[in-house]
Amino acid sequence: MRTVLIVAALLGAFLGPNFFRASWDAPAEAAVSEERPRLVAAMFRSSWCGACRILEPRVDDVRENYTDARMEFIRFDFTLGRRGGLREKAEEAGIADLYDQLEGRTGFLVLMDRESGQVFEIITTDYDRDNIAAAFDRWLQVTAGY
Repeated sequence: MRTVLIVAALLGAFLGPNFFRASWDAPAEAAVSEERPRLVAAMFRSSWCGACRILEPRVDDVRENYTDARMEFIRFDFTLGRRGGLREKAEEAGIADLYDQLEGRTGFLVLMDRESGQVFEIITTDYDRDNIAAAFDRWLQVTAGY
């Protein structure tokens, strides 16, 4: 429980200032193609992360049911030797600001609106498969209304 509180506090400190922002200031992020889904599921992981070893199989199991959903899955792997090009990957996806805030942190999946930059939910090891699916459904429904 203590670990969960620490992670929540850290994420709040880094994401808090941007949580309610209506739009991004960076022109590259504003120019994201309208053809891409608004809902982004960004996994921050590494091979040495214990939480990742718990969370990733859960997310992967649930993800199988969302292959046709309007949601883009992005994985940022901070394992040594695999970090190259991650910033560029974030820029291409239109979520560079989020990446800059969370770079190097691991063990969670961020659900966010690509267009506004609003973080909807942060999925951690506290979520079982049913909770993950419920979060996907909840935010797919919200972003479908845009």
